[in-house]
Amino acid sequence: LAAAFCATVSFASWDKFPVLENHKGEIDVGTEFFKRGDRMWLTPYIGSRYTVMPNFELGLILPYFVNLTKNNVNGLANPMFMARYQFLPMLNAFLNVQVPTDYETCASSEWSFNFGAQYSQNFGVVNFGAELGLTVNTSGEDKVSPPLKLNFGAEADFNLDVPLTPFIGADAFMWLGKFTYDGENVGVSHTGDFAVRPYVGLKYAITPNVSVQASAMTILGDEEVILSEMDVSDTPIMADFKIKMAF
Repeated sequence: LAAAFCATVSFASWDKFPVLENHKGEIDVGTEFFKRGDRMWLTPYIGSRYTVMPNFELGLILPYFVNLTKNNVNGLANPMFMARYQFLPMLNAFLNVQVPTDYETCASSEWSFNFGAQYSQNFGVVNFGAELGLTVNTSGEDKVSPPLKLNFGAEADFNLDVPLTPFIGADAFMWLGKFTYDGENVGVSHTGDFAVRPYVGLKYAITPNVSVQASAMTILGDEEVILSEMDVSDTPIMADFKIKMAF
């Protein structure tokens, strides 16, 4: 459950905005902090994306899990491979694939595929981006796979003509269907089980090619979605800090 929870709250698409210009790229180096009750962990990560041809962007994120409440449960978490294609000025298609690694750490033993579309538009000082997708997981070593997961979200960045850019957003998740064991449906239907992850943050441009970004978020909703092996009286708290370098 802890491994699946990490996959739930961790990395989504690189962003919800248009792909980079042809032969432009970006490297992100950062860490994500998670706390719920007495349980805490860090997920340092490095990621890179690059537009290999006009309107087609490839990306990779490598996260590493550090358990702060249990010794010797550290290691590489599930890497994520990403592809985005901007088929219209305001619309992208995307595919994210999480690859299983050592599930003894905060990584799951199944493959995860997330695909969908993104819409973005500039409204004066507001740069708006939205996403609609579907997540499908294979069964792992336990032969269990969760229901399909519908994910949708939006973000607004406020361009104030200064180096500091505040932003707000939210990602929501809704399950569709039942759990399966060895390919057979089990238990009750979880269709409609829902959770939302609101977040707020700041971006600061140090130079035209280097910036830092900090954000804070939480998760609210059905415990079946955000996983109930932790104390339900404790609200999850997450923070993310990264350095972004364009090239």
